[in-house]
Amino acid sequence: MVEVRRLNERGIEAFENYISGLSNDGGLPLPVGILADDRTSEPLGIELTIDEGAEFATRYDMGVYLVDLLEHVRSQQLLGDCGFWTWLALCWFDQLCPLDSKGKRKPRKPYNYALSSNWNHRPRHALYTTWMLVANHGENALFMLSKKPSDRGELIEQLAARQYFMSCRGVIEAAHQIYFDPDRRTFKRGSTSQTRGGNIRRFISYLQQLDLTYDLGTVTADSLMSILPPEYNGFVG
Repeated sequence: MVEVRRLNERGIEAFENYISGLSNDGGLPLPVGILADDRTSEPLGIELTIDEGAEFATRYDMGVYLVDLLEHVRSQQLLGDCGFWTWLALCWFDQLCPLDSKGKRKPRKPYNYALSSNWNHRPRHALYTTWMLVANHGENALFMLSKKPSDRGELIEQLAARQYFMSCRGVIEAAHQIYFDPDRRTFKRGSTSQTRGGNIRRFISYLQQLDLTYDLGTVTADSLMSILPPEYNGFVG
């Protein structure tokens, strides 16, 4: 177990530089020293410890761990804390961006790991978004978070681009009913197809149409399911 800290500006910059440097040398050693170095990190101000060696089979499992971790913490206190979420991402970087068979890492954009002050980029953060989805939607988020921690997947990519939809309980519950396969404990085959009727891209387009006449922030999943066009019958029929 290790005490959770937050990276300061110097620490965040060092981590971002490391991520950028991986594009030239994917074998750069992970700069774990900045996690506890007083020059690059600082105390969180609350008592919080995590298992730095915890291994998660799915991103959902990681989200459950984070929800439990922050259960007795005022989430508003940490909601926009870039240093906190970035510290966590560095601590678990081996799972968010693992070494491949050649001992190299292939990271996504830095804001996938260092929580950005740009609100348009925040839904892309691997841990912040995972925690938020599980905290707000519980198992209804499983269809988006059923892959391993290093894999975002098309479902979450599509919804993350529409931040408002991610906050609508009825929308996410309906999407879970449409796309989740309880036997496989993951999304149904064809959910991310670009040609099959009722795929996730089509669902997003449908929601954008409904948003013109419905308050999707208050609409229930049952209401949405009752007005689904026939093209979704292949998923829910």
